[in-house]
Amino acid sequence: MTHNDSVRDLVRYGKDIEKAVLARGLRYHLEDRVLISGQRTVVL
Repeated sequence: MTHNDSVRDLVRYGKDIEKAVLARGLRYHLEDRVLISGQRTVVL
């Protein structure tokens, strides 16, 4: 990413990051690495 990126480039970067984070969160959940402790979420 640079200051020369267009809005379209930034939207694409955001979507790519969103996909990666969602996939990682799902994998952690399936591996039982996400715990709820009161009002906090702990990811191991």
